[in-house]
Amino acid sequence: MKKSAVHFGSGSIGRGFIGKLLHDSGYQVTMLDVDDSIISSINAIGGYDLYLINHNYQKVFIDQVSAINSLKDTQGAIDAIKDADIITTAVLATNLEKIAPILSKGLKARLQLRKAKINILACENLENNSGVLRKKVLALGEIKENDLESIAAFPDTEVDRLVLKSERNGEPAIDIGDEFELVVDKTKLVNPGVEPIKNAFYTTDIHKYFERKLFIINTGHCWAGYVGHVYGYKVIQDVFANKPLLRATREAMKESAVLIEKKYGFSKDDLDDYISFALNRFMTPGVVDQIARVSRNPIQKIGPQERLVQPVQQLADRNLPYQQLVKGISAALLFDLDTDQQAIELQHYIEKNGVKQTIVHFTGIAEESVLFSQIMEHYNRFKQIKEKRTN
Repeated sequence: MKKSAVHFGSGSIGRGFIGKLLHDSGYQVTMLDVDDSIISSINAIGGYDLYLINHNYQKVFIDQVSAINSLKDTQGAIDAIKDADIITTAVLATNLEKIAPILSKGLKARLQLRKAKINILACENLENNSGVLRKKVLALGEIKENDLESIAAFPDTEVDRLVLKSERNGEPAIDIGDEFELVVDKTKLVNPGVEPIKNAFYTTDIHKYFERKLFIINTGHCWAGYVGHVYGYKVIQDVFANKPLLRATREAMKESAVLIEKKYGFSKDDLDDYISFALNRFMTPGVVDQIARVSRNPIQKIGPQERLVQPVQQLADRNLPYQQLVKGISAALLFDLDTDQQAIELQHYIEKNGVKQTIVHFTGIAEESVLFSQIMEHYNRFKQIKEKRTN
């Protein structure tokens, strides 16, 4: 009998990345979602199409997939969880709280039937992602901690793949790149000796892989987006087509890579290859990625524990260079897209409180620090460039 997987979230990442991996690992996949149009389209043909960017957008069909509206058919969703061999999510980190109730009910049903302990992998761009989901389930109070421990394992993951929404013949479609990374904390698996998903990488130290991705790929991508916005670009690929900006982006990523090398012992050559892999992916021919998407939620991205401030702060603490990286924080403060709620909120805060208080408030960087002065210096220079361009 074919193994079965339940996957929360039938969006682009859910279908284009995790759903495909589950399919390629031999699972019959049931997707839980609340979007009736996607659910209907999956059930109508028993799967969905993907388009392979690196193969001239060749179409592939992912079969043996069904979908359930977990709001309208709660019992159907519970039954799917009850009978599953693995559970995964790709719902965005902010939505883990929303899926916890139905997951809790499904796990309670497994507990009552004395089902086997199951792996639950939250494939979200969030450190300790599965651990966060576990806490959300426990917070509901429906399952005691020792019972949850007996019925479910929550290995954390690190995820990375180029997955883009697109259109074919007026219909929504999903384009995916070949290269991907799914890193799984093997120490938290039900059985560390059994790898439940093919082509994932299993490690005993997930944190270093999470930081490598956050501080190099995520940092470099949003750095280019914010600096590109200062110079008037709207598409990230156009930023990379500007050779000085491409070179500056690479330099910023290399500064982050030095930190990762010092902290975790990755080799310089491996990290250089990782940077080249990331930049080549960003510049995939035919891909158009809006800066509005890449740079969205600037308040989150300049947070003290986030991708711009953390590497700069840690480099400063170690007396290591961060001349390029710091510019990303300055440029983010000038992100003023009127379709982005956080950008609007950020600019309102600057207008009301001034940029100095804004830096302290959102980044946690002390006003008396050298780093603060450098952020201000680049902010004033970028502001002049932006004003000269727009006047």
